[in-house]
Amino acid sequence: MRDNIVNLGRSHQEGPYPDWGPNDLDPYADDHLGPGHGGGSLGDLLEVVVIDDHVVDVRRRPVDGTGYECAALELGRGRPVVRAPATPPEPPRHEKVLTWLGLLVGGEGPLLALEPTPLPDEPLQVGGLSEQARGTILRVDAELTRVTDLLLGAEVRTAARRLLVRAVTAQPTLLRSTASEEVVACAALTAVARANDLVGPGRVVPVSLLRTMFNLRSSPNDKVQALARAVAPETAFLAGWDRPGFDVTVLGSEDYLVGSFRRAVVLARDAALRLRATTEAATAPDPDPAPADALPE
Repeated sequence: MRDNIVNLGRSHQEGPYPDWGPNDLDPYADDHLGPGHGGGSLGDLLEVVVIDDHVVDVRRRPVDGTGYECAALELGRGRPVVRAPATPPEPPRHEKVLTWLGLLVGGEGPLLALEPTPLPDEPLQVGGLSEQARGTILRVDAELTRVTDLLLGAEVRTAARRLLVRAVTAQPTLLRSTASEEVVACAALTAVARANDLVGPGRVVPVSLLRTMFNLRSSPNDKVQALARAVAPETAFLAGWDRPGFDVTVLGSEDYLVGSFRRAVVLARDAALRLRATTEAATAPDPDPAPADALPE
């Protein structure tokens, strides 16, 4: 291929100068472009002169004024350069912890006011439900009570009852599916247990045990998610979030958190707040120094 290339970037001082017509205008000349040529908004055009299958000359010139402007525009040339916005700084770890804990308990205010008090042994509150929903909830609660009496205790039962009633109030269609009372009860109990970090590997109760206690072949994960999203719609948008400290199901309220988990949240909150105070003190600007000629009082 190199045998066919006669000259690259021909100099006008080498060899005879071609006759370009009466105006003596070399169409490949770029002297008029000045030292900054090639920086046009449409980019450069590469012109190759071939005579009898031999490359005679190769020239690079701006696209502007060549008649190929439309082609350059179609290729994306000439568009304004849009600078990507600067990446915001990574927030400190303690700020991530406080944000995540706020999602668990319902916001910054509830987080700051949270106390490690246990939940009361609260009866089922079905006063605001329809007659049909009330009957279904009572049957679900019977299954729920049977299992919590054996495994997780009164606090978890109270939290599961609250979740069940509030989820059905927000989404009445949750009870209109073909799911049995055992499936709904297992889903409510599983959601609360996951929200309090009570089930899973190395936790108080294996997930498989809950399923077995309700005579189910598989865990009702879809129903668990449906209940969680009914009371905390933000759950659907938290996939992929950094979950510092507690990788738990988000129910969005302290009303579903038992005393042991509240204590863990309070400890994490207080540690993060101490780090925030230390960081703010360390990064605070120094006060203006006194003038050199100031006299002490």
